[in-house]
Amino acid sequence: MEAHIPASAQTAPAHPGVVVTSRWQVADRHAQRATADSAMARWRHLPWPEGCLSVTCLLSTDGRLVMFYSRWESEQDYRLHVGNVGERDTADRVAAHGSGVTHLDAIVSSLATPPGSPSGDAPHPGCVALISIATDGPELQRQAAERIATFGADAHPGAIGGHLLFSLDGARLTLYAEWTSEEAHREAIAGSRFGGERGIFDGVPGIRGLSMHRYQRYRTAGR
Repeated sequence: MEAHIPASAQTAPAHPGVVVTSRWQVADRHAQRATADSAMARWRHLPWPEGCLSVTCLLSTDGRLVMFYSRWESEQDYRLHVGNVGERDTADRVAAHGSGVTHLDAIVSSLATPPGSPSGDAPHPGCVALISIATDGPELQRQAAERIATFGADAHPGAIGGHLLFSLDGARLTLYAEWTSEEAHREAIAGSRFGGERGIFDGVPGIRGLSMHRYQRYRTAGR
């Protein structure tokens, strides 16, 4: 389930600030688009939270998930925003929960490397793959990151780049990987290099694959 990350990417938290990935499950593509549109309209028109750098909304290619990827100057800034709005699942500015709209999780993470912009000659990402890995503590987070870097050292033709997110509680590592297309990512993970269906963490104590979802970037708001 893994994907290429740049060979220069660090495999331990290093970049200041935090990233929050928050997922919502919806009934269908119509609800997916409606949920995303209403939330991003609120981000554009309501007062901007102190310390929030940007918010990007991504839509899963299966039509069932809406994800908000927000960057903050510090964990404290995010916690203050959550306190101001009352509860964690309203921090995304999603409207009152409609039928079939359910908040799944919000993971606060540190960055191993800053999410850079593609170079001028890099292709536009047609697909973003998010792979979540459960880890039993920070040391296993680092081991998982090193394993991803080893297996992803040789770039697949459809891989653009990516970065790693280390949850602050040590329980999760997330790979954010950009690809030219959904088809390119499917082709890459089907190969034996990435462990096929069982993945590269099969049988590794304390490290377990949790989920993999493909998204397309939809809208971004910033201060």
